[in-house]
Amino acid sequence: METTEVNEWGSIHISQRVIASIAALTAAQSAYVADLGTNIAEVAAEKLGRTLPGRGVDVSIDGQRIELTVRLVVRYGCRIPDVALEVQKSVKDAVEKATACTVTAVHIIVQQLVFGEEDRHG
Repeated sequence: METTEVNEWGSIHISQRVIASIAALTAAQSAYVADLGTNIAEVAAEKLGRTLPGRGVDVSIDGQRIELTVRLVVRYGCRIPDVALEVQKSVKDAVEKATACTVTAVHIIVQQLVFGEEDRHG
């Protein structure tokens, strides 16, 4: 699925994959986020050697309205609700700025906690 805008010159389509990539990059840059979580399909794709730039993000599009679910791996030592709120705000702002669509919700799932500087893969 994709978001579509029609104007006097034609149409603009933005795919779910692009929106997921924007959200994933933004979430990964937040303090105390060690990595993004995965779902079963993403784990299978990684085992087959495929890289998914929007890994850890699910996107639902309804016209010009976008709903996101972001799965996080968080570093120990933070207040998890504060990290989740920061990710919600930054992802919402980044996706709205890049797409000119309305983000109606950013759901956060804290999937794992890691200790020290290690990430999920290290």
